[in-house]
Amino acid sequence: MKFTKIKLLIAALALGGTVAAAPVAHAETLTVGTTAQTYPTSYKKGDKLTGFDVAVAKAVAKEMGDKVKFKVVGDIPSLFGELDKGSIDTIANSVTVLPEREKKYSFSPVYSYYAAQIAVKKDSKYKTIKDLEGKTISATVGSSNIDLLQKYDSKIKIKKYDDRNAVFTDANNGTVAGVLNQRQFLQETIKKQNLDLRILKGVAGWNKSAFPFAKNSQAQAKQKKFDKALLKLKKDGTLSKLSKKYYNGEDVTKKSISND
Repeated sequence: MKFTKIKLLIAALALGGTVAAAPVAHAETLTVGTTAQTYPTSYKKGDKLTGFDVAVAKAVAKEMGDKVKFKVVGDIPSLFGELDKGSIDTIANSVTVLPEREKKYSFSPVYSYYAAQIAVKKDSKYKTIKDLEGKTISATVGSSNIDLLQKYDSKIKIKKYDDRNAVFTDANNGTVAGVLNQRQFLQETIKKQNLDLRILKGVAGWNKSAFPFAKNSQAQAKQKKFDKALLKLKKDGTLSKLSKKYYNGEDVTKKSISND
């Protein structure tokens, strides 16, 4: 049998044939959009792009066997515009899964949870979110926290800002009664900027973050690989480790809070 195989190989070469090599898998590129303005999920440290979501996207791409390329765009609405155009494959920026978004986009499994809360002046009389009924608080335009708060208590007025810094500046100087955002972002910003703010008890709702993809065949094929890699990293504890690295030991891959 062995002699027969050798004769067949020699015959093939004599006829000018070649022995086909095993196909080599070529790495594809996963193009990811992000704002680089949302600490600690996506931000610049010097000239380097970093953050929890950035690290997760890199880890998933590595697990997929793909290269990763980031495209920085200033705000969430514009990032979805890039996704619509096909210039990016997905978004790494704590994108909250919302019913209206699910109608247009396909989402990966949820990989992180963020409580929507409000920070007010330290010396204010407010104790809970309900105490702000009739008052005006600041929030970033396009933020999913706005939808959560409106469902939680529509009597609280919301002033929307394009400027991410102004939402905190106006709350800190008393122009508005408070600032709405995800708890971790409130904590980090208050600490980093040494603001005269404190977070109220109570949660307006939970942001469930996932990676959005377009609903076309090409995007869905890439998402299938992406989802498989993401779930593996969640199961083996990689996502939890990354969370603790960027959130001072806190695991945002689980729904939990200390000041409910």
